[in-house]
Amino acid sequence: MAYDLSQAGSDARRLAYFLAVVDAGTLTRAAQQLHIAQPSLSLAIRDLEQDFGAPLFNRIGRKLVLNETGQALVAIARQIVGGLSGAREAVAARTSLDTGEVTVAAPPSLAMEPLAPAIADFRRRYPGVRITIRSNPPGTEGELVAEGQVDLGLAIGGSDGERDDGLLQQPVGVHEVVAVLPPGSVPSASNALTSAELVKWPLVVTEPGSRLRARVDQMINDGLRVRIAAEVAYREAMIPLVLAGVGASILPWSVGRLAGQLGAVVVGLEPPMLSPMMLLHRQEPSAAAAVFADTLTGMYQDIRSR
Repeated sequence: MAYDLSQAGSDARRLAYFLAVVDAGTLTRAAQQLHIAQPSLSLAIRDLEQDFGAPLFNRIGRKLVLNETGQALVAIARQIVGGLSGAREAVAARTSLDTGEVTVAAPPSLAMEPLAPAIADFRRRYPGVRITIRSNPPGTEGELVAEGQVDLGLAIGGSDGERDDGLLQQPVGVHEVVAVLPPGSVPSASNALTSAELVKWPLVVTEPGSRLRARVDQMINDGLRVRIAAEVAYREAMIPLVLAGVGASILPWSVGRLAGQLGAVVVGLEPPMLSPMMLLHRQEPSAAAAVFADTLTGMYQDIRSR
């Protein structure tokens, strides 16, 4: 087994030299394999023995045979040297991504935020790695990651830590739903609208089964007079309908922000509709997926620290 610890400190290097002599059986052969002069290797072994205060080998002719002290050191030395080599390989894998692909399952609103800025940041550093966002039925992100169909998943809701299926979940921000009103609307509250205030406008809603529709259905169950102006299967159609004055809607903040840039009036909800955004990944993701996951979680930590 070869040990390349040219980047390590002197202690680790001497342990690597020690293991090379153990595996080669002689100083001459070990020096040849390490591509160093035999006197330098002999000096390193003597320094190591001085550090431990005892000989590590019995010298029989040209051969070096481990004594009891040396035998006690071998297993520990292999752990140290192997661990350092593995650590260096892991770091190299994360800092020299020339090619590759990361696949992510995410709902459309999370593809806009936080995925879009994270992809932009990641691609600036690793332009050779392609990011693919896969569409999927709501709530199936974890299943796709667990089955290996995608590298990462972004989901709305959940808690930090390990799931029952072995996947890890990490928070990457908060998902907020806001009220989006037709251009020129004058809401009674500038910061947030209650459900009673929102239903003053006819509503553009999604089909039953979505989280957004569930909020509207709850308004109806609460006895509010909800007027549904349009029901659409595609969320992309909601913004044009609101901009055309058909009615108001409730949308994720990432979508609502775009509507606001196009002229819609965007206001928060009271009580707020907030859910954690969770990143899902396997215990040992690929190097590219691990770096992209670090990018996502790092952006979240940066926001929290401000």
